[in-house]
Amino acid sequence: MKKKAFLTSLILTITVAVNAQNWFGGSTKIKGNGNVITETRTTADYDGVSVGGSFDVILVKGKEGKITIEGEENIIPYIETEISGDVLKIQYKKNTNISTTQKLTITVPYDDIESVALGGSGTISSTSLIEADNFKVSLGGSGNITLKVAADNVKASIGGSGNVNLEGDSNELTCSIAGSGNISAYGLEVNEVYANVAGSGNIKTTVKSKIKAKLVGSGNIYYKGNPKKVDAKTVGSGDIINKN
Repeated sequence: MKKKAFLTSLILTITVAVNAQNWFGGSTKIKGNGNVITETRTTADYDGVSVGGSFDVILVKGKEGKITIEGEENIIPYIETEISGDVLKIQYKKNTNISTTQKLTITVPYDDIESVALGGSGTISSTSLIEADNFKVSLGGSGNITLKVAADNVKASIGGSGNVNLEGDSNELTCSIAGSGNISAYGLEVNEVYANVAGSGNIKTTVKSKIKAKLVGSGNIYYKGNPKKVDAKTVGSGDIINKN
């Protein structure tokens, strides 16, 4: 009798533990069903776009607030698109484990935006020029960002192994890398570059007047153009390299 009572108690304990994990700490697993549909959502205006997840986001010039999502019908309901602090945030709902079988593309129109951020393995790209006084792009993870920008000041930062590709023109480019990511900006003509590299990542830039940089690790700064002043502090094997 005691043995039976012990086994019953043990089974109940395990059952409660498993259920507690599902209720409080587990995640809902969803696999795409392969049926691709298109859904349009409306939001308020925004000054920036922040993406978390493995989405392919395309920025197009147009009236803000009408977002198009193309993906599997059983996946789309788990995608959140909300405005927080004048920033459009795109991400999966919390406590979900999503597995897609088809490409998931989100088209975001913009009028005036000042920032783009990506966390994860997705992509963000623009089909038209983004014009702003000050523009900030940040990447955390292994994703890729490709943008055309015209701004007085551009700030670009990477934490991880992803890539940021920039074209256009700017007076000043301030960029930083922590990790193995790369900033490719030969197509972004700037007057001054202020750079900080920690790790093995590389920065490629076209600069007219000045480069001021600090490199810690094996990362390099490659530049085209003829800057009058090149000021660099290096700790490690990294260097500033003329690619003219």
